[in-house]
Amino acid sequence: MLSQLVKNNFIKSSVILLTLFTKLHSQGFQNEYNLQLNSYLSNHWWSQYNKNGQEPSKIKFHYTGMYKKNNVDYNWSISLSEDRAYIGESFIKSKLYNNIYIKAGKYYKDFSVYLNDNISSGSILISNNAQPMPKIGLISSYQLKRNRNFNFTFGLSHGLFEKNKVYKKAPMLHEKFLYLNYIKDNKEFSVGFVHEAMWGGSTEEYGDFPSSFKNFLKVFISADGPLLEGEPHRNALGNHLGIWDFYYKKTTQDKILKIYYQHFFEDTSGLRFTNRIDGLWGLELRNYIPKTHFLIEYLQTTDQDRTRHNDAYYNHYQYNLGWSYKGYTLGNPFINHLEVLPIKVFHLGLSGEIYSNYHYQLKVARKINISDNEKYEFILTKKFVNKNQVGISDLSIYISNNQDMKNGVGIRISYRL
Repeated sequence: MLSQLVKNNFIKSSVILLTLFTKLHSQGFQNEYNLQLNSYLSNHWWSQYNKNGQEPSKIKFHYTGMYKKNNVDYNWSISLSEDRAYIGESFIKSKLYNNIYIKAGKYYKDFSVYLNDNISSGSILISNNAQPMPKIGLISSYQLKRNRNFNFTFGLSHGLFEKNKVYKKAPMLHEKFLYLNYIKDNKEFSVGFVHEAMWGGSTEEYGDFPSSFKNFLKVFISADGPLLEGEPHRNALGNHLGIWDFYYKKTTQDKILKIYYQHFFEDTSGLRFTNRIDGLWGLELRNYIPKTHFLIEYLQTTDQDRTRHNDAYYNHYQYNLGWSYKGYTLGNPFINHLEVLPIKVFHLGLSGEIYSNYHYQLKVARKINISDNEKYEFILTKKFVNKNQVGISDLSIYISNNQDMKNGVGIRISYRL
């Protein structure tokens, strides 16, 4: 009876949303609906991770839309499963002045934009693994006048984690980034610095954490907090982490070569590369094989502070849930936010077109420093060509496996208005 009630609520909610959004379409909105049916089990790796923090479900309804007017972009995403609703990336982005934009809502990131999220294992700092956090931020760019091959991109944002059983008051997020980009002819090179910090909030064990504006300034520059009982020295106020971000791109006609490295740090030792080659290394080739994207990544976390071996990526002794949001790791899903488990992972991503309007996507990953099975997901999509781009846009079949190498199958139907 309960199962039937859940299904009825799902159907009612879907019909209400469909009716509402169809009316929005007549006002110039771009809408797309997806209905997904699958037999995935909860222990299928790719049914759990890099799925925007959404639990596996037998049936799921997605709605995404966008609208642009003048200098303002509106984007929204809503998903309904059998027993819950999710708000995906939903934000407003508005131009304030020249190249300065303000962005507010729930969204992921405005850095590491080179990453192919469809076939990557996920950014080591902010990926699509968890739900997007509520944030408000400023994004801008500046081109040098004397040498127009160089430009800077930078941003600053403030976010909020969730209040839950561990956090009596929700911690806050401080985020900033700065990139120096060099573009000449068919080549592009970028060096970036991204800083994230959890601060404020409260827990039952430690009480209220400092959260005044004066303390925010300390968080901004990673200044030390108070000396805690039992600690030999002061530590930076809050939970700090970030990346040095390196990216190279070369374009030759329709061929694109990308090489990138995200070097992870949690303290000064990581900033100075004491943790050696820890981070995410990647290579992506587009159209070197016609109509094919090929990506290979290597993720390593085994050199966590070689002098003390206690950097504990994603973990924190005060913020006990670590670098996570609503139960999911904010960064790469192979890194555990509750335990220190050093890993080495090889990941392969592949996507392309087989025949006209038939597309595929494959992801395969395996930990190589421990006994582990390959985790894969294969998606085959038939795209439909419709006049005025209205109607069924694609039909997809999914296949993935679990730790016991058993397969699960799913189907997705997309409808565009």
